[in-house]
Amino acid sequence: MTDSSGDPPLVAVGIRRVALPLRAPHIAAHGTEWDREVLLVRVVDAEGWAGWGECPTLSRPGYTAEWTDGAWDVLRTDLLPRLLAGEEPGPDAPPMAAGAVRDALLDLALRRQGGAPSPSPEGPSAATVPFGVAIGLAHDAEEVVDEVDTAMIAGARLVVLKIRPGWSVEPLAAVRRRRPEVEVAVDANGSFTLDDLDELRALDAEGPSFVEQPLPAGDLEGSAQVAAALAAPIALDEGVTTLRDLAAAISVEAGSIVTVKPARMGGHAIAAEAMARAHRAGWDVHVGGMLESGLGRAAARRLAARPEVRGPALVGPTGLLFTDDVVAPVEADTDGLVAVPDGPGLAPPPDPGRLAHLTMDGWNAER
Repeated sequence: MTDSSGDPPLVAVGIRRVALPLRAPHIAAHGTEWDREVLLVRVVDAEGWAGWGECPTLSRPGYTAEWTDGAWDVLRTDLLPRLLAGEEPGPDAPPMAAGAVRDALLDLALRRQGGAPSPSPEGPSAATVPFGVAIGLAHDAEEVVDEVDTAMIAGARLVVLKIRPGWSVEPLAAVRRRRPEVEVAVDANGSFTLDDLDELRALDAEGPSFVEQPLPAGDLEGSAQVAAALAAPIALDEGVTTLRDLAAAISVEAGSIVTVKPARMGGHAIAAEAMARAHRAGWDVHVGGMLESGLGRAAARRLAARPEVRGPALVGPTGLLFTDDVVAPVEADTDGLVAVPDGPGLAPPPDPGRLAHLTMDGWNAER
């Protein structure tokens, strides 16, 4: 039996809410994650093929308008029942919840075909990628430097320091003194305003590789003013959530780098299109991280391996974040490189035993 596309129809969908034990709280300008929970979506067709996607929303709104409890409800009561009825998420669906569904469908389709995601028109993808690490807000600069040392020992080639007004120059300067050889960027998570331009200029004098999302997401004109005032490139993260946002940011020169996170942009395919469009416009591409499980992070490595990407991506071993995961640990090699998935599908599926151990809640439906 097949549907109108010629593919076997879906016969089951489900969600797993998993708890990933953080090694330390993750602190940023938009809030603190004390516990890490993500949602894993599974779809199964009539021939028994299964696909997985991840929704790594945070525990409360702030970084985006979506949050874990809300995404759980949207998936359970709307997106997945509609999917069983033959309706895929539309363009106005919540992007992170919808992205998990789209990625599960893509993973399923690729597994049926025995293939990988479509290649970049710019050339072949790499087999391994260098990785970076985000360093959260801390109580003092020495703590930041110690975390940078730990990241470098693990093989990281980039560190991205979380900053906020009043806490930006000091941690970056401390890292520069201790580790002058390391590539260091900063991420403000939209916490500055144009009134903070003097502090941003002082920060710029310390030579960050890039300054990510200095102003709130909606202030593209302000971001363009910051970009004109600083020598460091401006990267937009929260400010580019759709392809339309990207076009608007490019048109006003609000930056020169786009930070791509596949879950936040609505899934792998949309994120790949954003990367291609940014590259054609002369922008660089940085692949960020969202405290994903090993499943979501492996899928993000597929994007990080594309030739459009600038430098190390935040797609390193999840063992740096969690003490346990839904997949077996993936380690960096002696050169600080992490392998990109080479099998069929978007990412390796969860290990059944690990998944059962970490699952807090679940929901399933069948047709």
